[in-house]
Amino acid sequence: MRKMEINRPITIAVALFIVVLLIFFLVAPKYQQFKVFQQKIGEKQAAYDAKFAYYSEVANVYEQLTAKKDIVDKIDSAIPSNVSYGTLVYFFQKKGLENGLIMKGLFLTRASSINPETDIKEITFSLDLLGGYAALKSFMASLEKSARLFEVASISFGSSAQAEATSTLLGTKSKNPAPAQILQTYPFKLEVKTYSY
Repeated sequence: MRKMEINRPITIAVALFIVVLLIFFLVAPKYQQFKVFQQKIGEKQAAYDAKFAYYSEVANVYEQLTAKKDIVDKIDSAIPSNVSYGTLVYFFQKKGLENGLIMKGLFLTRASSINPETDIKEITFSLDLLGGYAALKSFMASLEKSARLFEVASISFGSSAQAEATSTLLGTKSKNPAPAQILQTYPFKLEVKTYSY
């Protein structure tokens, strides 16, 4: 009997063909999955890097704001987030008395939003005051120096006839006061704006 001989070149060709088929059907799909997985990892890494950069920027801004807390507090007190009319009325009365003015009347004339797109509200008060020009000047200076943002929109001065009728005495109650003891008082009307958000 004749032994079956294996033809080497054909065997090598068949083995190579089987290896190519195995690579094509088994290894190639896994390689494609690997490529897709690698692409997804790259996208996730890019998203992570973007979020990391964003949050590190937020952390830097937060640190800067924390370092400048006193400035932020001044801004918050200049334009407070809550509207408290009582504290504003008290502030006007207190500053008026401190500067030598008599508060005859204080009225809230308007409270409205500046712009519908923003939350900033404009609050306008009308102040009827009685006092001297120096007292008015120091009152306006105290408004300017205040931590809160105030804007004097208009000032009206009373007539000299009203001023003569409302002159007051300083110091002792003598029957014939010296000219230095007489302080002329004038009526003033101020329109003061402040802001809130």
